[in-house]
Amino acid sequence: MENKEDIFKELKERYAPEEAKELIDGMLSRFGQTCKIDFRKKDAEIVDSYLVKDINVRRIICEIIARTGMTKRSHEELSAEWRVHNVSYRLGFMKRHSKDVSLDYNGDPRGVVRLATKIFRKFHME
Repeated sequence: MENKEDIFKELKERYAPEEAKELIDGMLSRFGQTCKIDFRKKDAEIVDSYLVKDINVRRIICEIIARTGMTKRSHEELSAEWRVHNVSYRLGFMKRHSKDVSLDYNGDPRGVVRLATKIFRKFHME
């Protein structure tokens, strides 16, 4: 696994949401035609996010989301929440809801997701 700083060195300091969408959709396209991001009013939704198993791709995408200025959440927190969804999907837990991830700009309102995200982040499982 690469050093976190190394994987971010090519990123710009700030991204407009439209620019971030284009860049992220390009990265997601290698995981399937349906895998894409939509920046919405309260969250960034990644359709078929369970298909993205590469931790570095997930971290880069979350860092780009963080650099849009639409959220105060760190890429680690966003990535950990995404990981919670992926694990839930693989375990068959609420599969229909966990196949996509909605990364709320102010944090997930569901207590169980917030708790699992904190645990994943604490143990560097993002």
